[in-house]
Amino acid sequence: MSRILFADGEPHIRQLCLEELQDEGYEVKVTGQAAEVVRLVDSFQPDMVIMEVVLPDMSGLEAGRMIKGTNRKTQVLLYSHFSPPGDLSSWGADDFVLKSPNLDGLKAAVRRLLSA
Repeated sequence: MSRILFADGEPHIRQLCLEELQDEGYEVKVTGQAAEVVRLVDSFQPDMVIMEVVLPDMSGLEAGRMIKGTNRKTQVLLYSHFSPPGDLSSWGADDFVLKSPNLDGLKAAVRRLLSA
């Protein structure tokens, strides 16, 4: 079973994504803080981190670069209302999904990245 660490500042989005990703068969942990994501990467050892670009304590971009700097195998998927310009790798990310009430795009990106 693949492990996913999901970070978003909005509790209702965390809960919705937790339930949807668990229904897809993933083991999921959620948080609202980027610093906690960086800490949990070592202990939880996720296959993928999904996080909002704008988080209360630190940018998801900064956290993504930190994760990729120490753990290149962990997939980082940015999930936001804001599209990152340019090369995603410079943002510490493997892919980007625009936030939507319909989670089909997010789930498809998760499947694609985890099967790669």
